[in-house]
Amino acid sequence: MAGGLDDPSLIDGDAGFVGVNLRLQLNQLQQGEVRESLNGRMEGYWRPRKGVLELTGALTGGGTPLQLPFLLIDVAKPISDVEVPVTGEIRITVTGHGFEADVQGWARVTNLDAAVNGDYLLTRVDANTLSYTVPGVTSVTDKVGSLVQMPINDSASANVRASCLFSDPNTQNKEEVIVALDALAKRVNLADLTVTDIPYPPGQALGGAGTDMIQVFDRVFLFRNGQQAFEWSPNGRIISSASQAGTTVTMTVRAHGLLDGAEIVVSGLTGGTPANGTFVVASVVDQNTFTYAFGTSQTATFGVTSALLKTGFNLTPAGTYTQPQTFSITAGAVDVAGGLVTATVSGNISVFKGDVIVVRQAPTAALASMVGKEFQVVSATATQITWYAPVANYDTSSTDVFEFGGNFSVGGGFMHQPGAPWGIHFQRRLWVPYYYDQSGAYNAPVFTSRQITDEIAASDILDGATYDQIENQFRVSGGTADYVVGMHGFFEDQLIVFNRNSLHLISGTQGSLLDTRVIELASEVGCLARKSIVARGNSVMFLSDDGVYALEFQNDYNLRGAEEPISKNIQPYIDRINKDFAGKSVGILYENRYYLAVPLDSAVGANDARGNNAILVFNFLNRGWESLDTFGDSRFLVENFILGSAEVRNSLYAVTANGGLHQLEAADSSVDRLSVSSEGNIVVTPTVDAVLTTRGYDLQSMDRKRFTDAQVVMQNLAGEQGEYLISFTSEDPDDSVEIGTTTQFLGGQILSPSSPGEAETAGIRCRLGGLRGYTGTLIFARIVGSPKINSIRVTGSVTNRQIISQR
Repeated sequence: MAGGLDDPSLIDGDAGFVGVNLRLQLNQLQQGEVRESLNGRMEGYWRPRKGVLELTGALTGGGTPLQLPFLLIDVAKPISDVEVPVTGEIRITVTGHGFEADVQGWARVTNLDAAVNGDYLLTRVDANTLSYTVPGVTSVTDKVGSLVQMPINDSASANVRASCLFSDPNTQNKEEVIVALDALAKRVNLADLTVTDIPYPPGQALGGAGTDMIQVFDRVFLFRNGQQAFEWSPNGRIISSASQAGTTVTMTVRAHGLLDGAEIVVSGLTGGTPANGTFVVASVVDQNTFTYAFGTSQTATFGVTSALLKTGFNLTPAGTYTQPQTFSITAGAVDVAGGLVTATVSGNISVFKGDVIVVRQAPTAALASMVGKEFQVVSATATQITWYAPVANYDTSSTDVFEFGGNFSVGGGFMHQPGAPWGIHFQRRLWVPYYYDQSGAYNAPVFTSRQITDEIAASDILDGATYDQIENQFRVSGGTADYVVGMHGFFEDQLIVFNRNSLHLISGTQGSLLDTRVIELASEVGCLARKSIVARGNSVMFLSDDGVYALEFQNDYNLRGAEEPISKNIQPYIDRINKDFAGKSVGILYENRYYLAVPLDSAVGANDARGNNAILVFNFLNRGWESLDTFGDSRFLVENFILGSAEVRNSLYAVTANGGLHQLEAADSSVDRLSVSSEGNIVVTPTVDAVLTTRGYDLQSMDRKRFTDAQVVMQNLAGEQGEYLISFTSEDPDDSVEIGTTTQFLGGQILSPSSPGEAETAGIRCRLGGLRGYTGTLIFARIVGSPKINSIRVTGSVTNRQIISQR
């Protein structure tokens, strides 16, 4: 006969949520911690993340490209049957297809239902079956078709090699994103999403690893590892001189970087019939001079006071560097009128309009105020150089020495950009890895590996084409088994150098490069992915082999390395990062969160990730990881994050592997809109699988419990409906039960606003069926809307209690 006193009810719960903890046991988690947050956000409450919105289709050039890897199919293979074992998985029967185990490749499916025809990445299931993914498909009607070779189009281009934000400081236009493909670059206006092409130099293309892009010094640099970089000057370049004989125009633009056949736009020429307009380069005379044909035959020397040359990407200067000239002339060869200094020289070949010169000696009192100062050249010919300076009118036959010219190198002489794969901007200089020496003519440069991978080079101030060879000064790790992965500027003059196996700090970068100091910060940890580096406040975060670390700046900005990774609570995710693609991980700071896109395998060691298919989100305000963001299509791979503005505030954008541009955190939606094909604007809308798995509720007791009920306070977003499916699991013994939907616990009425535009709140109480165990966990899977979960309470009682107490 049953009887006895009832066990008292015990209560456990969370009044809010702050972070994910996968490291500890379920019942060891602290209040506010959760076991897993899939596609969620935490602001005290937990709620599903916002949806992703595609802004452009595939940014391809030249037609439909061939995807790699592809399946080589000489003769079309018949598809005899189609199955859909689970939603979105298409299995086709191709008897004796001949593909080996573990093979994946692209091929074209035809003559089935329109929804499943097209180009897909196929996976071998068995000797007669292949599978591919089409999100949302549950059945197929036409089950007889063909499997054929994807078309090979040599002129097509879909590979995303680099991307960056671009903004024109001289206009009020909204910001743009530049995406570099193999054969050309695309320019996407964030305000109206118009796309325009930026061509590369004729006959030039990208390819392979080691490509990056950055906007700096009023232009965009496109780095190519071990090759001449490209640069694009959207506001044009200064024309030093232009003349015409017959129909041939000869023009001088310093280090123009043009090739025969390049398209140019000339404006601002004056005199005669100005040869302004759009033309094609007829011939390159030398590194500073080229010709083009103008329809009106004439003999003229054009005015170039406001003349500009615009083109697509051109080649940056390379080859043997012509060191700056120094001119020693008599003061009598210098005239000043109205502040314009005119110096008569002989044999000028290196100073051009727009250059900066330094006056080094002027013993004549009238000119002495210029000594040691820099001035911008107004005009330059072989025999005359002019600039403005705040000195009085001067005209004399003095024989005193007046000396001026370009800046001197503080090292072993200047050089051009050394074929670097990437660079960063800090303290008005470009800092790049110094992997290659270069030689040869401007039009046939030769890049030779230095067999040194731990040295960096710094450009001249505001000059991305001139670098100082300060050998050994910037060899940061002293020739150990290490190499430079990334760099990041921080406070005042401190530059952090992230090597593969160590961390270093360069200070004193504001003054002479000879005054810098290099110190080692850590030799036990290094950086795995250059683009994972993000700075916020007094900390710098980056991905290492052991997880995400943070460098903290304390004690008047002295740098201290963290002793343990800040990703320790999500180590199971870190362990799943694919080793082959980990170096391509990308991070960015947005709205007090660190977004880190990583290539996540389905399980540790599975090696099935093909790019950055997931995003880890760290919330700085909560000081914890708040979500693993996933996407319902394996073709959605993040190549780069861009923070830019289409309106008043910045938004977060992702450039994907097929060249599409997407906005993250775009809108409250239960589906993402993803452009996943390299052919046109093919959009899929997979459901955002938002799931919250709570900590283990042990009711503050180590005894076995009987869990009776749970109470959840949830709130819709204004004007929306909301619904979750609730499940409950227990441990020791392990059991699981689907409790039901929040709608069922509201009497069959979905939570919706009682008044238009209102945010409805409900306290939902559900029975847990008396499951027994030492700890219990609630699981919430979003069905409709994006309702907030504000708090959770679980009730139960101790069971199997001993009746007789023991001593």
